[in-house]
Amino acid sequence: MSTSQQKPSGTTAGSSRRDFLRKAAATTAAASLYSSISLMADERIRGANERPGVGFIGVGGRSQAHMGICAHLKRQGRCDLVAVCDVYGPRVRAAAQKTGGKIYRNHHELLADPRVDIVCIATPDRLHAPQAIDAVRAGKDVYCEKPLTHWSQFDLARKLGEEAARSKRIVQVGTQYVADNAYAKVRKLISEGIVGKIMHVQAGYFRRGDWGERMPIPDQNAKPGPDLDWDQFLGDAPKVDFSVSRFFQWRLYWDYAGGPATDLLVHVFTPIYCLLQPGFPERVLGGGGTFQYHREVPDQCNIIVDYAGGPSVVLMNSLSNYTGIKTILRGTDGLIEFGDVEHPGKGIRIVPIGKGKKEVLIPWNGAGDTAKLWANLLDCVKTRQQPYSPIDTAVRVQAPLNMGILSHREKKVALFDQQKQQIIL
Repeated sequence: MSTSQQKPSGTTAGSSRRDFLRKAAATTAAASLYSSISLMADERIRGANERPGVGFIGVGGRSQAHMGICAHLKRQGRCDLVAVCDVYGPRVRAAAQKTGGKIYRNHHELLADPRVDIVCIATPDRLHAPQAIDAVRAGKDVYCEKPLTHWSQFDLARKLGEEAARSKRIVQVGTQYVADNAYAKVRKLISEGIVGKIMHVQAGYFRRGDWGERMPIPDQNAKPGPDLDWDQFLGDAPKVDFSVSRFFQWRLYWDYAGGPATDLLVHVFTPIYCLLQPGFPERVLGGGGTFQYHREVPDQCNIIVDYAGGPSVVLMNSLSNYTGIKTILRGTDGLIEFGDVEHPGKGIRIVPIGKGKKEVLIPWNGAGDTAKLWANLLDCVKTRQQPYSPIDTAVRVQAPLNMGILSHREKKVALFDQQKQQIIL
């Protein structure tokens, strides 16, 4: 059974038909509008657009960092902050005051703004792909926060990749650990056989504390209305009654987030994929559980990813203890080890086996720096080259993480159909 999509329940045949007709009409109108906008965007790209306009969809905690970075880049003459959009009124008004951007309450309206050339998407996980698909169809380049999609939406991840390729849009995914040219240098050495064939990889992300403490509730009395669009927040999630915790602390709930796999392990796995580029996995096994904190998503998460012919990748996580492990790639003729990205004297250490072979250290040059990821995106918007964290990589990173979550939830081994590019349980 394919499980790449989660289906909301509780609709009647009559309401389903009415919803279908309403959505079909809206989709047709939006497609026509986005086609016109895309043509205008192509004209702007062919011109000398030295200061692209950035619009922000979702202006919560993570977006604050993006707005700060873009404000700094604006002072350097590299971009303008032109629009902000959010389903929560107080939040979007504060963002408009901070950036000077025009306020929108619906992302379709922001995408219709001709001043917007680049869209920054920092909404809950399951809104990423639908909004990014709308953006590339509207002719916008995109910075999309990780993860690329919700754990139930792999079909949308693949669709976003196809749409971005078709419309020739740049999509940078917010995995800032890959904002470094060190990976290209190491990838070349790997291809030359410096440590033989990579057979086994270990990586992990460890911290002590619940994500809930990172998502405060600013208004315990908040409720749906003109200042809070609950239906827009839900997107294609199961329709449930409003909850102030679900709205402000959405990372704690399966309906909107995937826990450590897509919040944290995506950061350590993406650099591994960038080095090895193994394609889609053969099988994935996910484990762990919610052992310490009062939340739906796990606080302990472990994933084993097997690729045909290797490597086998072991991803480990705990939110109960911050004692970490090193990222190590074990080859038939040596190993590759990642140093702490926050340590200026560290980098990627390559240790080949064999008489006369010497260690090689490739120093870090930006890994973990979100500002460098943005600067790279602005460069690529001009050159139309692929960025550090491109959409093709993000789709192939998303697959095993989604598979790990599905395996954990269903207590089954997740397989990947290479021909159909579908997750199978």
